[in-house]
Amino acid sequence: GRPTMLDSNLGHECYYSESAPGSSLARHMDERHEETKGPRGWLLPSRRSLSWLIYLSDTGESDIAGEGWDARINGGLLRTFPQKHYRQHDETTNNSSYLEKTVDCGSHNGNLQVGWLLGYEIEENEQQSITHPVFLDSWFDFTNPYTGMAEPHCILYIVREKPGQTDHNHMEIEYITGPWSTEAVPGNVLEFLHTRAELESSDQPVSPSLFLNSKYARQFSLLEDRQAWMKGSIPDGAEIEDFVPTRGTLVVFDSVTLPHEVTPVFRGKRAALAGWFHEETQPLGGNVVI
Repeated sequence: GRPTMLDSNLGHECYYSESAPGSSLARHMDERHEETKGPRGWLLPSRRSLSWLIYLSDTGESDIAGEGWDARINGGLLRTFPQKHYRQHDETTNNSSYLEKTVDCGSHNGNLQVGWLLGYEIEENEQQSITHPVFLDSWFDFTNPYTGMAEPHCILYIVREKPGQTDHNHMEIEYITGPWSTEAVPGNVLEFLHTRAELESSDQPVSPSLFLNSKYARQFSLLEDRQAWMKGSIPDGAEIEDFVPTRGTLVVFDSVTLPHEVTPVFRGKRAALAGWFHEETQPLGGNVVI
């Protein structure tokens, strides 16, 4: 879904970092949708695609190779929050017949992901509900009822397999909101989506509404829910996965979809060579659907 990532003309990023005892890094995302950056977001030639780190940590003890980095003694863990119920369909699993199909997270047809439509735990022999990535299309054709002219609007969608189809090639877009204009949105787009989802989660009808039904509103969760993060909550539907910064360890993850932080360093020198591979920013007007 990211064919331009290997373009040698794009400017990639690389840096070296050292963290002393007492240092940490707050939870954050490495990249976000252009629409959430304001007009500047569409003017940048590229956007981050994959994040990578090669750890070079030194415990400061007799362990010269750095292999003795201990999570309890040294701290400095890379703490990530992957979604518990997001996974690609796997024909080899024992319960594959109970799994829905979904698409790769992060980007779909050039549209970056902004949230999740959360799945849920299943009972035995019931259809599995998995978590679907929610993408924001900023170039949805909307016909203005007053002028009769087509205007680009924003809209949220997931990609789900067509009913009755078992082939992964038979996938279709399922819109979860109606179209809206960013010019009519007060403030930040993410705050707007968070507010509308909370307001429309009730079974009581809300007019005008953004989400097509209350179930979509209840299941929708932002990738970057800073209001919840400030309260110390882990992202909805996520689980914690920690990585010890042992010297020689390579970590690669999606820049768009994975919230992460660094826990406090207790002892030693936490060091890493890190950076981001870039891909082209989506062109104005969006990508042509193939």
